[in-house]
Amino acid sequence: MLFKSRHIFYIVLFCLSSNCLATEQQLKISKKSSMFGAALKGEIDVRKDRGVLYRKHADLGVRVNTPIDGLMLGVNYRRVYTLAEVGWLVENRPYIQLEQKVKSNNKLDWRFRLRQEFRYREEKENSQRSRFRVKLKLPHQLFNAKPFLSNEYFYDLTSHKLSQARIEAGLTFQQFKDVVPRLAFKVTGKQKSQWQTSSAIVLSIAF
Repeated sequence: MLFKSRHIFYIVLFCLSSNCLATEQQLKISKKSSMFGAALKGEIDVRKDRGVLYRKHADLGVRVNTPIDGLMLGVNYRRVYTLAEVGWLVENRPYIQLEQKVKSNNKLDWRFRLRQEFRYREEKENSQRSRFRVKLKLPHQLFNAKPFLSNEYFYDLTSHKLSQARIEAGLTFQQFKDVVPRLAFKVTGKQKSQWQTSSAIVLSIAF
């Protein structure tokens, strides 16, 4: 089983540098630590579309437990760079979020996350956006890894409409030394003049 797991991992790594599974490739590197009972997390994210780097961001935040069992409060700041004709446009995005963890009797691990974003953007109108995500971690292993599914909706509070929807499915592999790799396939729909859909292979590396 470990043999199959490694080969799947190598195949998807190859696909990250091509368009064999999706038009977009995404790499996420994150680091967690703790201080005074709070969880600290930093993240770097880069994304390519048909081999061209078009988006990148850096994120730093803190998570604290609340009096409600399994409920965590998060406060983050994200700096986003998006490629445009005039060059890289910057977005400053502070946000707050609540995430509730629920484990059912059949050992299913549910995560419900509500996020409120404040988007200060170059060359665009500033806006606010709400995001709601449901994530399910399955207890049974597949190819020596744990499967997960997630579904997220984005609601633009400025234009008062659903602006984006996302479905993601993937595998979280066993920790190797201090590294936890994860592979996922993501489909995103965005509302512009009409709904446009894109797909991406996502490699996440957590320390």
